[in-house]
Amino acid sequence: MDIKINNLTFSYKKKSPLVLDNLSAELTSGKLYALIGKNGSGKTTLGKLVLGLIKPQSGEILFDGKNIKRVSAGKRAERIGYLFQNPDLQLFAPSVFEELCFPFELKKQLTDEKKEELKRLLVTFHLEGTENRFPLTMSGGEKQRLALATVMSRNVEFLIFDEPTSAIDEAGRAFMVEFINGFVDKGGGAIVISHDEEFLSKLKIDKTLRLEGGKLL
Repeated sequence: MDIKINNLTFSYKKKSPLVLDNLSAELTSGKLYALIGKNGSGKTTLGKLVLGLIKPQSGEILFDGKNIKRVSAGKRAERIGYLFQNPDLQLFAPSVFEELCFPFELKKQLTDEKKEELKRLLVTFHLEGTENRFPLTMSGGEKQRLALATVMSRNVEFLIFDEPTSAIDEAGRAFMVEFINGFVDKGGGAIVISHDEEFLSKLKIDKTLRLEGGKLL
């Protein structure tokens, strides 16, 4: 997957200072990018723009040459996944297994074969035995792995991680390192937004992007 960001400009209000100022970049599958910068520099904003959660004042974002304005939210979500800093924002079902099943049930795609696939996903993300638990009672690491499992159930090609180590322990950090490196080794692409230098040092980063003054350095 090829993502091109061309001359992107964004501010949250018309008369507010620009968060992103004529920013351009190119991201591809098979590469791992670290996105760093001071608090408030626009890192999360850039991630949300790439996913299409918010819209720029000017500029464009292309997925394999196609403007994301012409790609539905559903189609974008099938190709790009976003792991929020707070996984509570991504969890809403009454049980872990229902959390995984819901999108497929909604689209009438929840076959017996899909259920078995989702059960295997629980094992992959070290969540076996939690099927009936209420997600919001789980630990930070468990909730994060569940949120990531729901994203990966769509077989996305590109992932955006927003401060993935902010609420997890050492075991959770080790899992996240292994998962991200493995995902990219298998051909996926990823952006990791993080201040955690120790965590970033363990990732196989291909390119570090620094946001400063609304531009990428």
